Amino acid sequence: MAAEKLQQLLSELQQQGAVISSDLRDALEVALGKLPLVNQREFDIQAAKLARAEEKLARLEQQLQALEAQLDNQN
Repeated sequence: MAAEKLQQLLSELQQQGAVISSDLRDALEVALGKLPLVNQREFDIQAAKLARAEEKLARLEQQLQALEAQLDNQN
């Protein structure tokens, strides 16, 4: 009798666990759906653009330093 009762309780707990897992999974999908995510291709494109911009900025900074040095030498 006690074994049957325990088996029934265990079965009910497993069912409740499945329901809770399903609810959590649904809530997680909704939350992730609201995040501003991008795919890998778009991320790679943006990363490449950023790298090019950083390189260009470094070149411009060097040019600016050279021009400043010329100005200092003229004065």
